[in-house]
Amino acid sequence: MQDVNILVFEEDAQAAKTIEAVLKSAGYHVWLASSPAEALTSLRSNVFPAAIAEVHSAKMNGTHFTQEVHKISAGTNVLVITLYSFINSAIEAMEAGAYAYITKPFNSSEIRIVVERAVERYFLLSTSDEKDYFVDLAVRDGLTGLFNRRYFNELINMEINRLKRAPSSLSLLMLDIDNFKIYNDTQGHPAGDELLKKCAKVFKNSVRAVDIICRYGGEEFIIMLPQTDKPGAQIIAERLRMQAELFLPTTISVGIATLPQDAQSVEDLIQKADDALYQAKKSGKNKWCAA
Repeated sequence: MQDVNILVFEEDAQAAKTIEAVLKSAGYHVWLASSPAEALTSLRSNVFPAAIAEVHSAKMNGTHFTQEVHKISAGTNVLVITLYSFINSAIEAMEAGAYAYITKPFNSSEIRIVVERAVERYFLLSTSDEKDYFVDLAVRDGLTGLFNRRYFNELINMEINRLKRAPSSLSLLMLDIDNFKIYNDTQGHPAGDELLKKCAKVFKNSVRAVDIICRYGGEEFIIMLPQTDKPGAQIIAERLRMQAELFLPTTISVGIATLPQDAQSVEDLIQKADDALYQAKKSGKNKWCAA
């Protein structure tokens, strides 16, 4: 990764040094910029798979910075830095095209994982338009735009390999739309398709940038939560359940399983999450159950 450039625009020198240290330890070549003009000048003469910027800079906010970056390099993934209390500003930047956000106070694992995903995405998609089209067909579900089941299998195996190098927790959420068949039969298939797309949007707005959401099949989804233990997964599952209840015309049930607590292999982890989902459906729906 020595040849992979990461651009960091951060006015706070200490924060910039923290990000630089994390990324250098992961093998990236880090370019620091103290102003948006300096950052954009660097971008014009070098290739950056990812650019990191403070969302609330007085000189150029995250939304404006994202737009300016993409005028110069459409493929560069912009990551905005934000305090938890300013998540809405980060979401605005993402609506303008930013890829993800990094929260303060900094967590080294979050920085590393978000940047790693941004770099992987850059090299996956930085080919010809025709190639991009076929890459999307290969890794994404055509209806929801989420990753598909085949690509999920690749991603979770990559995550398991990371855990072997740096042991931590990995949780899975298996989600199912309650009474989807009834909804589909009574409202019609176009309405059913629209519900699946709305679910995908609600799920994406309810999890972190490091989390991976996939359509697993039919009305079933699966979410991979890196660096997340079971209590953390339960918090996210309840947030998803509540958001679905608020913004969807139906409810969801969720099954939770955590590695290494509940399983030692990918297959067993998925099965445990599926079993927990079955228990949630069997015991009343609109709830989550943990393995």
